[in-house]
Amino acid sequence: MSAGAPVWKVASVWAARLLTGAVFILSGWAKAVDPRGFVYKIGEYLAVWGIDRLIPYELVILGAVVLSVVELTIGVLLATGCLRRSTPICGLVMMLFMLPLTVYIAVADPVADCGCFGDLLVISNIATMLKNVVLTALLVLCLVWHKAARPLYRPGLQWLVIALSCVYGLVLAVIGWQFQPVADFRPYGVGKTLVADDGTSGAERYVYEKNGERREYTLDMLPDSTWTFVERAGGASEATREGLAVFDGDDEVTDELFDPSEKGEMLVLAVVEPGLNNLMRTRMANEIYEYATEHGIVMIGLVAASGDSFDRWVEMARPEYDVYSASDTSLKELVRGATGLVFMRDGHVVWKRNFATISPDLLSRPDPFGTVTVVDDGRVAWWLAGAFVAGMLVLYALSALTRMKLRPKRLWPRKQKEA
Repeated sequence: MSAGAPVWKVASVWAARLLTGAVFILSGWAKAVDPRGFVYKIGEYLAVWGIDRLIPYELVILGAVVLSVVELTIGVLLATGCLRRSTPICGLVMMLFMLPLTVYIAVADPVADCGCFGDLLVISNIATMLKNVVLTALLVLCLVWHKAARPLYRPGLQWLVIALSCVYGLVLAVIGWQFQPVADFRPYGVGKTLVADDGTSGAERYVYEKNGERREYTLDMLPDSTWTFVERAGGASEATREGLAVFDGDDEVTDELFDPSEKGEMLVLAVVEPGLNNLMRTRMANEIYEYATEHGIVMIGLVAASGDSFDRWVEMARPEYDVYSASDTSLKELVRGATGLVFMRDGHVVWKRNFATISPDLLSRPDPFGTVTVVDDGRVAWWLAGAFVAGMLVLYALSALTRMKLRPKRLWPRKQKEA
């Protein structure tokens, strides 16, 4: 505590630091975990403004990674009080851009959500604007009263806090870009199904009425003629039209392909970006299909294209496996990467990988699909977070030790003044 600072002021500063720090950490972490998702969101903004073709894709990727790491690092510095004057200034510089942007989003509503917290937390555009107004006010308080409370770490160690935070954010981003996000907040995570699997909720349901009483029935358990049909209540096929919907020509075949009651293993090759530059590994896909067929594993392809574009991709890729069409949005929710590979067992997702990172010698291993490292089931996320927290605790211990050593010690008792 700084000399002369009242307790209420110190408490106010720390409350502001912790609140703003938590928001910045959460926002930066959610973006760093899923850099492709953040790139997709930036692309939405650029498309709305009509400049998506003017900015190189590589620059968008770099900007997404840098912004997420910087936001995460600013959050850590705020929460620990490091660089207690410079850090609020950096936060306010970000708010100079973010606050007008969120005001525009709240008024014009060009996108469904701002993407501030990735897929972790979706809030309305109005709530986003109000959040940034509160953050700006708290950052001003942190700046004006920055001397009221000293930081947790000594100045000489604060640069190590910055370095550790940047490394943590970069590791998250690299894993998320190359393989899959270490934490998956999308609908089709590890252990989940691609369609509803809770009995009647996953089937088409129909509402019938009798003597003022209404009940829902599935197609295979319709009531007798004394009941009157009222309406269709929906079910899995209706839900998948809002999420994953797979088509064979004009026919939707989502439920038939991904029936959770069917036992066995399945490989799904999701071609999110069916451009000519993503055809390099089509031969490997056919080799995987041949191996899968020999071992009783079903393999299909889902391509984010339809009509002539779909036919053109099939002609160029020459897949030996069955191929279906799906929207690019639903495939991006399923797996990250220009092309992704999903392994399923008994209708549930076991692992997902960016197809570009599948090793060419995969099929030479015993039980090849059982040896693929799962990065998006949450365990890697906890391990990395634990390593980061452990590093911060070590730095805090060093800071406390240096404070104790630098505290002056009086070797002789103070002389009493003569009367």
